[in-house]
Amino acid sequence: MTRRTSTGMLRLLPALVRGSVVPPAALFVSLGLGACSKPEPPTLLPKEAQVTAVGAAGLNVLVKMEATNPNRVTLSAQSVTGKATLDGKWSLGTVTIAKPITLPPNTPTMIDVPLTMPWSDLQALGAIAQASGPIPYVIEGTVAIGGESLNVNVPFSVPGTITRDQAIGAALKSLPAIPGLTAPAH
Repeated sequence: MTRRTSTGMLRLLPALVRGSVVPPAALFVSLGLGACSKPEPPTLLPKEAQVTAVGAAGLNVLVKMEATNPNRVTLSAQSVTGKATLDGKWSLGTVTIAKPITLPPNTPTMIDVPLTMPWSDLQALGAIAQASGPIPYVIEGTVAIGGESLNVNVPFSVPGTITRDQAIGAALKSLPAIPGLTAPAH
């Protein structure tokens, strides 16, 4: 049995491609590019952050975003991490949830992520309840995408607002029950 070295294979290459229309140099270039191309991270396009509930325990937000996988292979998202900041100064902390999602190649995929952001500071809730108008917030985070050969955290940022009525309702729910005290009707 004879042993072929890479040099021996290189000598055979002209004979292998002799009858084809592909010159040997082009074959090396195409093989090299195909084997060495790095996967690209998916893109995330935040669509909206919708407040679904404001309560004594925290803020429930449904974040909607569109993910597009530019690669030729299917990728999967594993989890989503988000942190909310209210009115540019009140942090609600960081939350991570498991969110397995399949991202097919070159196809936009809608991702709906329900996040529950706990109040980290009840004084912030009181200050927000005293606001005279809507309270802006920003949710910033990452989507962990990958598997065996590719692992990447793709960032996102999406703004939204809490209505004054939602903030007042949350503040009232956080108070201990006082006999005869009821929330005003809106």
